[in-house]
Amino acid sequence: MIIQQDLINQLIHLNPQSKLAEARIIRDVATDHLQLAFETIFSTESEHLTQSIQFYLAEQVARKTGSDLLADYYVEQFNASDIQLNPTQYDSALNYVDVIIEKPKQANKALVTAVIESGWHEKDFLLLAQLVTFVTYQARLIEGLLLLNGQSDRSITPPVTAGIWNTVSHTAQGRIAPTAFTQDQLGWESWLNARDVSTLSDEEANVMKKMGQISSEYFLLLAHQSKILELRTLIDRGIFYTPEGLPRWEREYAAAVVSKVNGCIYCASVHARKASHLAKDRKNDIDQLLATQTGEVLAQNFDERLLAITDFSASLSTTPISAYPIQIERLRALGLDELELLDLIQSIAFFSWANRLMLSLGEAYELN
Repeated sequence: MIIQQDLINQLIHLNPQSKLAEARIIRDVATDHLQLAFETIFSTESEHLTQSIQFYLAEQVARKTGSDLLADYYVEQFNASDIQLNPTQYDSALNYVDVIIEKPKQANKALVTAVIESGWHEKDFLLLAQLVTFVTYQARLIEGLLLLNGQSDRSITPPVTAGIWNTVSHTAQGRIAPTAFTQDQLGWESWLNARDVSTLSDEEANVMKKMGQISSEYFLLLAHQSKILELRTLIDRGIFYTPEGLPRWEREYAAAVVSKVNGCIYCASVHARKASHLAKDRKNDIDQLLATQTGEVLAQNFDERLLAITDFSASLSTTPISAYPIQIERLRALGLDELELLDLIQSIAFFSWANRLMLSLGEAYELN
């Protein structure tokens, strides 16, 4: 697969002289590694995931997520006649895909086990999981940038409410599972077999040590596709650990908003805690977000800036995407510049990817 230029810029016809183009260059770590992740995922084939099937699945994901622009690109990359999906091998996998696109909190161990029992090895399954969740990230990034660039005419939609979350008292391994959002530190257990450290190559082990991931069950699971994991980690750092632009606590806060929409208690705990650490005077706001009950509007009772950030973050996180131009206009009126808006969109879009991996590969448990 040969891509002549950055795919995102190509699809949105980004003017190289624009402020948005300049902002994407400033955030070159995230921009460049996003492109590399795209090229790596779609050039990594497996027994069940030929490139044609990968593009077919990507089109389905993009369409359901709400990015027709991205879906139309993917549909041009394969011939329908090449797609042969044996029900015995693919029905459970397609069911898994549908759930993590539209209702990620409904993923469970039985859903994952059904895919493995139909003949998928962990490495193949992790490629599927990364592909699907990556495309949900791409779709939200593209639609957010179209809004930012004045290329979207989406209609105003009602305020977004908090999604459902875990109500089961114990995990599959019998640990106590959290049933409320919290800033406390949580553990996470996998529904699949993570890699043993001894099976990592020297290069894989060195990368994971450098990233601080070598002792994490979650990252050792993702290491079944170690190059994708490396690129994903670099994208994460290019979005959340960069100077200037949107204050870092607001990026972490946006991640917590997305996690409330998707019902990911684990991700919310990590990023709400980071937001509180970075902005200790905003802890009450962050606690209020976490306390929002299922069905209650997320964006309420904050100051004007946090209200606008919450509203947009939640709308860009829905499936299908429901963000609209007036939300960007409000943020601009509150003083957010192009780089800050790019940081916000990337933070939101990335957690579509992160939440769906966490929710569909394992579950959180309490450490106390």
